[in-house]
Amino acid sequence: MMLKIPGTSPKKALSASLLCLLATALFWACLQPSIAVEAGAPIPPEEFGDDYYKVYGTPNLTLSLERTNLDQGEATSLFMTLTNRGRITSFQVNEEPGAGRREEILAAEREQELEKLRTTAQDVSVEIVTENKSAIDIKRAVAFPGNIREGQTSSRLEFPVEVYKNTKPGLYKLYALLNYTYQRDVAVKGDEDHPESPDVFYWYDTLSQVVPITIKVERKSGAEFAVLDISPAGLQAGSNDNVVKITIKNVGNDTATDLVARLRPESGLYVSVDESPIPLLAPGSRAELVYKLDVSKDAIPGKRYLLKILFEFSDSFRDDLTDSENAYLSIEPQSSGLLWLIGLLVAIAAAAVIVFLKRRGKS
Repeated sequence: MMLKIPGTSPKKALSASLLCLLATALFWACLQPSIAVEAGAPIPPEEFGDDYYKVYGTPNLTLSLERTNLDQGEATSLFMTLTNRGRITSFQVNEEPGAGRREEILAAEREQELEKLRTTAQDVSVEIVTENKSAIDIKRAVAFPGNIREGQTSSRLEFPVEVYKNTKPGLYKLYALLNYTYQRDVAVKGDEDHPESPDVFYWYDTLSQVVPITIKVERKSGAEFAVLDISPAGLQAGSNDNVVKITIKNVGNDTATDLVARLRPESGLYVSVDESPIPLLAPGSRAELVYKLDVSKDAIPGKRYLLKILFEFSDSFRDDLTDSENAYLSIEPQSSGLLWLIGLLVAIAAAAVIVFLKRRGKS
């Protein structure tokens, strides 16, 4: 890695700006099928100007996904492996070791051996980003597979994801942002006093790749359900044995068979009959689900309570399918009819007492 030297001239500053523009261009170029590309060769540090060998080539990471098809509403993980397909592209002799100079011969042999590590991707990091965040949620976006040698495949990398239920079926773009370090050059300087222990100098640089990934989102079943109506739309706080009817429709293109719709209400509502079986629901057909609910006396008047309907069914191709839909129920204040009745009875009793006392006074 290069250090900036103080006192840089305007001409060099301009060169730095051009390098920034080049780096930006390389980033966008990487959005095409990715390949590692070295930036322009900077002036090497002093120790590397007259080393024995010049080697060219870089790591180049490719990725593989175990699956690229996901279902609507699915919470799962994408499993990825990275393979380093980098290679040495050229190898040239920069300087021959001196004849009879044992320290130079040993240094050249050591340098030649170390140059082979140029294509190792070191300290690799992977970040997954999605082009459409409203379609797919990446729960954990970063992984660190470590070092990957030339020809080696990394361990499985796990990225938990969730496809939102309202995500439309189709193709969606993700991008894998790969960042790593590699050994740009190595120089070995012989030591006449200690030939077997030469001085070794390493020059590291960084590379980035952007690998596009296409994910196909599918609907798990051709049968699809929609809530059309709920009756009654509201229940009184503290009421019991309320019969609630929910009308659903199969808005999909396949028939649902052996359909069981289970009701899971929000806290404050209690269901005593929570299943409503339907033998068959063809596309375009409607059905009425019937449940019995109790309402807590502490339920909040005016609040819309969630009723989650869990569907278990089969279609023309698969069994043991699941889906869900939401319905909402409003809570009304407790009835004051009983209080009115008590008040009326008290008033009648008071009037009777007054009449009785008046008649008694006359007598």
